[in-house]
Amino acid sequence: MAKSDVRFTKEFVEIDGHKSGMFIESTDEANPVLLVVHGGPGFPQYAITKDASLEWEREFTVCYWEQRGAGMSYNKKTQGELSLDRLVADALAVTEYLKERFGKEKVYLFGHSWGSFFGSIMAHRHPEHYHAYIGVGQMGRQLESTKDMHAFLLKTAMERGDAKAESDIRAVTIDEDFYKNRDLVRIMDRYLIPYGGGMKREGFSNYTAMKQVLLCNKYSIMERLRFPIALFSTYASISETLMGSDTTVLAPTIDIPVYIVHGLYDYQTSHSEAKRFFEHVEAPHKQFFTFENSAHSPYLEEKERFMEILREEVLGKERSVRVG
Repeated sequence: MAKSDVRFTKEFVEIDGHKSGMFIESTDEANPVLLVVHGGPGFPQYAITKDASLEWEREFTVCYWEQRGAGMSYNKKTQGELSLDRLVADALAVTEYLKERFGKEKVYLFGHSWGSFFGSIMAHRHPEHYHAYIGVGQMGRQLESTKDMHAFLLKTAMERGDAKAESDIRAVTIDEDFYKNRDLVRIMDRYLIPYGGGMKREGFSNYTAMKQVLLCNKYSIMERLRFPIALFSTYASISETLMGSDTTVLAPTIDIPVYIVHGLYDYQTSHSEAKRFFEHVEAPHKQFFTFENSAHSPYLEEKERFMEILREEVLGKERSVRVG
């Protein structure tokens, strides 16, 4: 199917007086609907997903919703309203909008990184709206994940005989205020990407991600200019909630099928913490997929395998239930 056959819309819905933006792509609106809950916090993933040519709009009507405070949904006047409960309420309103717009009883829920933390809680609180939950770069306890990252960086520096890197990394300690630690941010920026434990195994910088957004012509000039402001403002508003929480406590049960897709070399949200979440969560059906050549974005790094899982496991099981 040619890309020209993809139907694209840019839409805004009003939620309690706040304008919430989204991109929707589909080759057939009769297909199931997939709600994408992006990471960050505050970093919508339309641009990086399209740059990687992930064509999941062949199987789904895909909604790239931009959360309150992020991207198209940034509004300086309402930025102070950001909270986990507020975002969950917004997501529920968007879900209802999609169900009505496309005539569906339920939609599929996809969460990446911060979106997996947020998405797990959505699926736990409101499973009646969703066919299944798909978590990629699944968060567990971010403090423990950061300790895993620090250990990985130190081990890699020692294996490479990089004395300067080893010294830099040893100088940083990880405690409960880790997300406020500028030295930690510095070593992550300097070593995590070249060591292959960041956004992508092959290396993918924050600069590259931002460049893709700024070059994306689906955004207006003003939306592009506001993007970094929205990102930093959202992170500042929500980081304490995100970094100090345990997803296994906030989402102990999910009463729909759960599919976790995780890169073996993901040290932004570590593989061991994702596995711990998977082992703890109670669900009627659950599967864990390790992508051995990926870091934080296996759905983009090994997209053929990811699409195979969507078709054969996620959609395949749902279709068999309907037929049966």
